[in-house]
Amino acid sequence: MKLNVHRFGSTPPTVLLLHGLSSAGPVWWRVGTALEESGYAAVAPDLRGHGGSAHPDIYSLGAYTEDVLETAPGPWHLVVGHSLGGAVAVRAAAANPDFAAAYLLIDPAITFDRETAEAVHTSICADVADPPAPEQLLADHPHWSREDADRKRASLLATSVDVIQKTFEDNRDWQLADQLRSITRPVHILGADEDPLYTAEDFAIHQSGAATLTFEQVPGSGHSIYRDRPETVIERALSMLRTTPAP
Repeated sequence: MKLNVHRFGSTPPTVLLLHGLSSAGPVWWRVGTALEESGYAAVAPDLRGHGGSAHPDIYSLGAYTEDVLETAPGPWHLVVGHSLGGAVAVRAAAANPDFAAAYLLIDPAITFDRETAEAVHTSICADVADPPAPEQLLADHPHWSREDADRKRASLLATSVDVIQKTFEDNRDWQLADQLRSITRPVHILGADEDPLYTAEDFAIHQSGAATLTFEQVPGSGHSIYRDRPETVIERALSMLRTTPAP
């Protein structure tokens, strides 16, 4: 299905920004604005069940990915994906090797064991059921700006517990290591320093046979690295755009 899309910049977009579970396209405001100021344009869709996009009945990774390929088929110069968005980016790259020239994955959800999946599911459902006030979000995440907190709360209000539950129910086998290894274009992964979804240990396993895969852990960052350390995400995105030939 076609997704609701947010735009940064007036020129033809060359960067695709994919948000995580319980977020929405506007959370990329800082990255998108920085790209625009540097002469690039980006689009940030609301994934199904999020933001202004429709709330269908199915939330498999395949369905999430098909929506993105339908709405924003590319080819893209750079795809940036956070958490669920990172998983969708990997699935899209596996489905279409020419989807993008390069990928920047931010603490991506590549594999989930049962214990981790249940913990993430419980935490996100609690936030969606009773969205924290911006003041609470700022207290819990001292590196965030007020704009980050406002936009995160708005995205929580725009989705539902049903969307979160069905995303986990429809993806009981969440294992994307093989798809990640299959990507032939440059992939740089940013790992969180605190309670990461994607760890250095994961990279040590996944880098075998994947010559284009690189990794760095971002000091002082939680899962939402683009909020905690936006300068790092922006610098890496711009570097990849400048050093990777456009498709």
